[in-house]
Amino acid sequence: MIPLISTDAFAIIALCFTISLAKRNVAVNNKKNMIYIFASVTTIILLILEITTILMAISSNNKLIVPHRIANILGFSLSPVVPFILLFFNSNKEKNSLYKYFLTIPLFFNTFICALSYKAGFIFFVDAQNQYTRGNLFLIPTIISIFYYMLFLITVIKNIAEYEKEDKKILALVLFIPILAIIFQIMFKNLILIWSSTSISLLLYYIFLLELQFRYDIQTKIRNRAAFEKEMEQNIRNNKNATIVVFDLNNLKGTNDKYGHKAGDEMILQAAKIIEESFTHMGKAYRIGGDEFCVICKDVWSELVDSALSNLDDLLIKVNQNRHIKIVIAYGYAFYNKNESESIYCTFTKADKAMYTHKAKLKDFRHMKENNKSKASKNIFHQARR
Repeated sequence: MIPLISTDAFAIIALCFTISLAKRNVAVNNKKNMIYIFASVTTIILLILEITTILMAISSNNKLIVPHRIANILGFSLSPVVPFILLFFNSNKEKNSLYKYFLTIPLFFNTFICALSYKAGFIFFVDAQNQYTRGNLFLIPTIISIFYYMLFLITVIKNIAEYEKEDKKILALVLFIPILAIIFQIMFKNLILIWSSTSISLLLYYIFLLELQFRYDIQTKIRNRAAFEKEMEQNIRNNKNATIVVFDLNNLKGTNDKYGHKAGDEMILQAAKIIEESFTHMGKAYRIGGDEFCVICKDVWSELVDSALSNLDDLLIKVNQNRHIKIVIAYGYAFYNKNESESIYCTFTKADKAMYTHKAKLKDFRHMKENNKSKASKNIFHQARR
């Protein structure tokens, strides 16, 4: 039992260390940081309870019967909480409160059965000699934990927008470690593996989150230049048709000079949101430069691209109604055909040229509008003098 206690103690230290890193880390998304911290804190509590119950089980002191039972109730009640946290906060059905309500039912049922086990011994039994034995319903917390873990794995695998195919495989393996430990603990009664394996899984999960966030731009939360280059290389290897859409945020330098860099940063953030929203479920958005963005779409017809750009124009009109500093985005696109000899980088260059053509048209339109305003104001001035 001493080696097990030592393993749990080291797991607690490791989790405390990564929690402190998570609190100060700006690379990982805030929501994901909080999910990790909640899950890790719960795991630490469970590890402490596991150590406590092991130490109490060694002793035959009758005075420890009550705390021994309470520690087991807490431990078994909290067992499904870690996978529940991961599932609850990662679920795509955030707005569906009914779905989340039903998710909590197994959790409350487990807590109720565990509380009854104090005397009834459904999940566990601590006898008058302070000896611990498994109850007839011992598997209920385990089954509920597996239920939440499996739902969480399904959520991760289905989350196409968030993870690449390779990421899903790695994450599925990482999160499968506790399930494997549960299976072994059911098969071999003397093994206690669940929470030490969960700690390993959480540590690997945090490393995975850190690696994943290196592909994202911290300011806009969309994919960065490195992720863009990787996607372009992957497209060359997979040899698939693609549409490259290039964007440029107009008048960023002028905004920075006149209103300050804070106003310019806010413009960049809004532009990224508009681009990403316009191409939802169609392609991946990237920030490839200071005020330059790109979307890569796979096997998408020109009509859909035109429709997405029309949505982008509509969003710009809507957003600019309440803005003093207007957001103007120039764009252009080109199609990559895998059967043609040119590379996808040539397609990117074509899209970039198309964007500059659109940018020039926007500037001409703006100058024309300003000239018309100037002429109108002069007429009004002359009329007023008359």
